[in-house]
Amino acid sequence: MIIQEINDILRERIRDFRGAIVVSRGRVHALDQLPGYAACIADEIKGLIMYNMQDDECEIVSLDSKLEGQGIGSQLIEAVVRRAQKSNCSRVWLITSNDNTKAIRFYQKRGYDLKAVHPHAITEARKGKPSIPLNGFDGIPIRHEIEFEYRL
Repeated sequence: MIIQEINDILRERIRDFRGAIVVSRGRVHALDQLPGYAACIADEIKGLIMYNMQDDECEIVSLDSKLEGQGIGSQLIEAVVRRAQKSNCSRVWLITSNDNTKAIRFYQKRGYDLKAVHPHAITEARKGKPSIPLNGFDGIPIRHEIEFEYRL
């Protein structure tokens, strides 16, 4: 597996892998416009992380892996943390939804702390992205954003 920075060739394939947009904290992110890293095996994307740096903070906007339990997500996060450190960021942060208990465990196991719960933020985000389902993992209603941070 090779972890590589997103380039123009990979950028064309991002929509097929992940979709076009992500909404977090009321902001719409066009994924194919963000910097990021891809985990590739035999020229096929198996994992993808996209981030946005603003001021002295780095937001992980999306993290996806097609192969669970292989360390892809961990390696992609580490690549973003290294980039954020080089850019003198004070923290790396991210949003996940209240139904995504797997992600909540994943980030906490990697040293991310719960920073905030934003009640009904996803209910509001649905206005800009109606494709967000009403129910998620295990039939849990998707309503709230949960913010995690890793201090640098």
